[in-house]
Amino acid sequence: MKATAIKNILSIVSLILFISTSSLIAQIRVSGFVRDSLTSEVLIGTHVIDVISNRAVVTDNNGFFSISSTAGNQLSFSFVGYQPKTIIIDKSESSLVEVLLSPGTDIDEVVVTYTRRPAFNISSLSSLELQQIPSLGAKPDVMKSIQLLPGISSQYEGSSLISVRGGNPGENLYLFDNVAVIYVNHLGGFMSVFNPDMINNIDIYKGGFPSRYGGRLSSIMDIAQREGNPNTLSSSLSVGVTDVTFTVDGPVDFIENSSFMFTGRKTLVDPILGLFTYLNGGSTNMMAYGFHDLNGKFTWRPNPENTLSLNLYQGDDYLGIFYKTSKDDFIKKARITNTWGNWLLSARWNRVHRPGLYSNQSLSFVRYRLREKQVYQNTESDHPYRRKYLSAVQDISYKWGWKADFNRNWNMDFGLQSSYFRHLPNSITISTQDRHGLDEVTNSLETAIYMDNNWAIGRFLQLRAGARGVGYLSDGLSRAYLEPRFNLDVNLARDHTLNFSYMEATQFSHLLFTSGNINNNEVWIPSDKVISPASSRQVSAGWRASFYEGLFDAEVNVYHKTLENLASYREGYVNLMGDGNWKSKVETGGMGEAWGAEFFLRKNLGKWNGFASYTWSRATRQFENINNGAEYLYDYDRPHNFAISLNRNLSDRLSLNAAWVFESGIPFTPVVGRMYTPSTSYFYSSVDDLHIYEAFIYGERNSERMRNYHRLDIALHYNYYTRRNHRRAQWSFSVYNIYNRKNPNLYFFTHDKFDRGIFLPIHTWRSYEPFSLYQISFFPILPTLSYKVFFE
Repeated sequence: MKATAIKNILSIVSLILFISTSSLIAQIRVSGFVRDSLTSEVLIGTHVIDVISNRAVVTDNNGFFSISSTAGNQLSFSFVGYQPKTIIIDKSESSLVEVLLSPGTDIDEVVVTYTRRPAFNISSLSSLELQQIPSLGAKPDVMKSIQLLPGISSQYEGSSLISVRGGNPGENLYLFDNVAVIYVNHLGGFMSVFNPDMINNIDIYKGGFPSRYGGRLSSIMDIAQREGNPNTLSSSLSVGVTDVTFTVDGPVDFIENSSFMFTGRKTLVDPILGLFTYLNGGSTNMMAYGFHDLNGKFTWRPNPENTLSLNLYQGDDYLGIFYKTSKDDFIKKARITNTWGNWLLSARWNRVHRPGLYSNQSLSFVRYRLREKQVYQNTESDHPYRRKYLSAVQDISYKWGWKADFNRNWNMDFGLQSSYFRHLPNSITISTQDRHGLDEVTNSLETAIYMDNNWAIGRFLQLRAGARGVGYLSDGLSRAYLEPRFNLDVNLARDHTLNFSYMEATQFSHLLFTSGNINNNEVWIPSDKVISPASSRQVSAGWRASFYEGLFDAEVNVYHKTLENLASYREGYVNLMGDGNWKSKVETGGMGEAWGAEFFLRKNLGKWNGFASYTWSRATRQFENINNGAEYLYDYDRPHNFAISLNRNLSDRLSLNAAWVFESGIPFTPVVGRMYTPSTSYFYSSVDDLHIYEAFIYGERNSERMRNYHRLDIALHYNYYTRRNHRRAQWSFSVYNIYNRKNPNLYFFTHDKFDRGIFLPIHTWRSYEPFSLYQISFFPILPTLSYKVFFE
């Protein structure tokens, strides 16, 4: 039996190799980059087609392509919004080329032969689409835009935190030019850290990960940054209700073939909020909140074969609270400050060694930290009470990846990745106490090697088979894992394709967070001998088609995912602060399951264009000490998600964009009864002095569901040239939640609206009032305005 199986496997491998090598005769390799002719920005997703064989490839996130052809053939290049271009292969040997496409100045000039159709299990958004989708504040928001795509849902009203195919936010990997960013949100999750002005393209992998991606269970968000214009200096300034943004890019005069790009974003509400709370509090208290983002990129191309780049990102949120009270001669003061955010530094080298052999190397440093300081002082104390809390993660990574094209039917991706992590989950210092070992630092090393083989088997099959080998070493834990990856495309016809994929992934750090809190509480904890690494397995199948010569694209996917060794807060805990034995607050060994179906339809051409998506899904969790060990619905399980995004150019200057979203309500745990509990905060001299408070008795976890969520957003963009300086400018008017739907953000129970009776003496209680369920909604109809001017 074994001999027969081995013989069959060898026969299949021999057939694949025969088909792969049979086409070597007279084949040459043409590789290169596709760029914008005006700005030299790479065009990600450009279709490159061999006119004779009709074989096509797509440029990657570096604008790079590699295709096999023969001398005398023609290669056609097409990208949405650009005039197509055809070149003739006039060399009999492999060559490296640079192709420049010109933007269409008139819609009639642009013939869109192909639009970008990403691989299965991938959702994509271009920079143009990001700018079009309506958003809160009349300025683009990356994370809210991708929530319109199938398989991706929000956590709650207005949140930028996402759940992908039933996973939690900590299971998503965010790559910024191939460097992992740890913290990706502002304002407690209401805004994302990604500045749209820096973004060229976004690919979101929801399953079927290529082997070069790992370290997360649910999704990979691969964000490609713009490089800056090497030909001319330009800048822009954008002012909105919430923040101001500026961008500067251009050539570096003293370095030939180089460019830079620098963007910054800063909130405008800091002083307004501080002044309002100061006046409203009678000069006794004040609160201020703000955030900023700074992005910088330098790119140098010393020759066509080499590109060097340096990246910088720094972003912080900061929340400050101050209050002062006095009575007679007794004065007490307090100040609380909370700061959290990222530092990112990276260097990258892309090199074309020869046509068909390409490599990239990167070295990066990333640090995330959450810091809180408290100072309390009164007139009776000589020394103030000081308390400092710190949680931090540091990541130093090196990556070396290769792409090799052996012939028209066989290419390979392979490489090495290594990351050194330093986790500090819980460090606290109190001025009135000695330190008690709360600075437990865990150092870990995560190293991976990967390989993907991509075969074209005849005209109907494309097979990607590979694996990722991962080694993990930390205090008291040493593990090795093999993560197989498999993907098969079956071309039924020219415009109809079936897909089957299988993948496994492992994650060595867990995210614990308290959602819905502006005062951030995201804490990363590492795997060790107590907290095991999490893992997932996912299988998916799909169908994709194109209709009416590319006018419509349609796609359907189904998936099933299992998760193991998940971690969460134990019941009754929402943070790790102040506990030397913080691991006692963590529940480990959790199991999860998610399954669903996704539908996507996109209209590419015509006066009206846009897309519609629908997802049906279910996600569950199970922990030994949560919900009495029984399986329950995942906290952000939404069975139905529907979204539609439409764009219409009303004139050369005016465009209209609209987006409608419907989501099932998230689950919540109902109250089934209540009891009275004596308060431990009081000293009781008699039964009559006994203080009690009302404690609710909760039912099965997540056994009921909030109201459904839906809203309609619209945006108008008016583009024109200023009269005085003839500068390009844009007014954007946006209305969020145009029909003023009161969507639930939070449910809570109480016996009346004002919690009367809490902590009252027992003899003052008069009646046993019934409790009621109340809803909190945050965002009514919100019209906002922004203005952007370009200096070119």
